[in-house]
Amino acid sequence: MQSASVLSLQAPKDVSLSQVELELSKIWQSYGENAAARATTFNLLVYEPENEIGTRLVTVDTIANQTPCRVIDLCPISGEDEGIMAQVAAYCPIQKSSSSLICGEYITLRGTREAFDRIHALLTGLVISDLPTFVWWKDSPAPYTRMFERLVNLSDRLIFDSAFFKDSETDLLKVQELINNHAQIADLNWRRIAPWQELTAQAFDSPDRRAGAWKVDRVTIDYEKGNSTQALMFLGWLASRLEWKPVSLSKEGGDYNIQRITLISRDNFEVEVELAAIPVGDVGDVVGDMMGLKLSSTDPTADTSNVFCSESMGCMRMEAGAQSSRTYQVTRLSDQSANILLSQQLQRWGREVLYEESLAVAAEILKLNSAN
Repeated sequence: MQSASVLSLQAPKDVSLSQVELELSKIWQSYGENAAARATTFNLLVYEPENEIGTRLVTVDTIANQTPCRVIDLCPISGEDEGIMAQVAAYCPIQKSSSSLICGEYITLRGTREAFDRIHALLTGLVISDLPTFVWWKDSPAPYTRMFERLVNLSDRLIFDSAFFKDSETDLLKVQELINNHAQIADLNWRRIAPWQELTAQAFDSPDRRAGAWKVDRVTIDYEKGNSTQALMFLGWLASRLEWKPVSLSKEGGDYNIQRITLISRDNFEVEVELAAIPVGDVGDVVGDMMGLKLSSTDPTADTSNVFCSESMGCMRMEAGAQSSRTYQVTRLSDQSANILLSQQLQRWGREVLYEESLAVAAEILKLNSAN
């Protein structure tokens, strides 16, 4: 079944891999050139882990409503190697203001990893040359594996969602390594912390409080237990903006997986940070959402104390012993699914400098763990 906002020109059709282009041409010929226009503005290669296969219809709806493109969906499966199974289709967003359809093409390839290893040349041929190519890797980064390396080489931009990384800290370091090797990276999870960044900046926006930002030396970040990427990226952003340099990291563990990080400010005083993983009953669709943030200073004359939280439980913890703090309620973007955030990323070009600078500091912090 398709969403009411998307029309399929015909039911998806299984074909042999060598017949993909021929069958796509037949779809357009059978429907009629005047009724449906074949259009492509970019290529999108989607790598779907085996446990993610089945979410494709939502992806089709999101992308088709965004802009016409050629989507190549790569679906590795387990079992006996029987070659690659291909399926082709054309989907068109329904425009009430127009009687004609402008449609994109969808190619689904299924097979074992061994089978995919044999089709690199054909996969390259399916990518329309002279158009930008995005790769949405819906899994943890897998450098030094054949499939991953080939897709990186094909892509102009590589898209992740770090909310679903299997080992959040190790995988963030892998992303940083890719950036160091000049890959253009986008992380959908980075967009989810935008409200925290905006409110933090606004808290020190007034002229009488601006100087206080440079006196912050105590930071506490609470996040949902299970994935620390949002907390680490936010800390990387805050440290990069305030010119803090990481110097030590210690892990206390326990029920809250407490991590304590010491950084040195530009004015050469120590900044102490605590990251706490808060157990929650229902994490929702996204694991590891930030829940609370507290900024303060040991300088009694500094007007820096701020509490930010996404729910009342977080505010209660953050406000303990900080009754004079300004309190802000954060409207989270966690309800935005990866599909919605993906549609925004497909409109962006070039490097995300702020993300790269923030991730670089987060990587410095994580490397302190291996140095200890």
